[in-house]
Amino acid sequence: PCEPIRIHRMPQLRVVAPDPSSETFRADARLRLWGAAVCALVAIGFTVLGYGRSLAAFAAAFATCVALCGCAPPRGSAFSMESPPLPADPLLASALVGRGDSLDERERIAELNEKRDWDGLLRYAEERQRRDPEGSEWGVVAAYAWMRRSDYPKATAALSRIVQRNPEDIGAWNLLGESQRQAGQPGQAVRTLERASAIGRTSFATFFLLGEAYRDSNRLDRAVTAYREAARLEPDFARAWFELGAAHVRIGERDEVPLILGRLEKLDPMLAAELKRRLEAKPQRP
Repeated sequence: PCEPIRIHRMPQLRVVAPDPSSETFRADARLRLWGAAVCALVAIGFTVLGYGRSLAAFAAAFATCVALCGCAPPRGSAFSMESPPLPADPLLASALVGRGDSLDERERIAELNEKRDWDGLLRYAEERQRRDPEGSEWGVVAAYAWMRRSDYPKATAALSRIVQRNPEDIGAWNLLGESQRQAGQPGQAVRTLERASAIGRTSFATFFLLGEAYRDSNRLDRAVTAYREAARLEPDFARAWFELGAAHVRIGERDEVPLILGRLEKLDPMLAAELKRRLEAKPQRP
């Protein structure tokens, strides 16, 4: 009999330094990306070894938390809510966990994903999908590849069919909502992720993405509620605390921010410094 598996919390990676031109920034960013990749591979490895989807999902969710808290380099100014939405890459990769019918297939999916060979992954998924046209597993893998190729209309169409056939697939719901958000349809993403949150009530990633969709729709009061739920479900998820505080600042509820700052300073001092800067800036209308 196998010994029970004990999961220990891993130290949280911190956001990169604010000077993107420095060698330290680039080296640290590479280290963070490797760290996120290792977390995702551990999640897939758990599934391959037969430890079950629940454990794999936990590890994949932690990989999401790690990378969203500081692995993706910023576009334009750091953490700017006016910048284009950043794709939640590790969350997308977590949707691959458990896909495939055999050890060889799961290893091949992991290999193509690690190589970022989106065309190869799409061909592989479509080949397998022809064997089982009604199955959703390979449809999700194909949709993931389309998303990574920024072909959001195809991804959205495929994922819409998948969640109709299998409404319990929270990974497919999250991919669908993120695809719609990345395509510049935050209102549609809100509707999708609201349905997903009713299904995956314990998925902090779903509530975080819902908060992002609310924020992009300028529904900041709803964003506050979603970010707060994500932080409640995963208290060590620094990015949720940061976005929660930033939303409070945007709608003028500055008295709510000091308590959030206290929590964030323990999790990620650099995110806390950015939130403090926003708090001390001249108030702006939402």
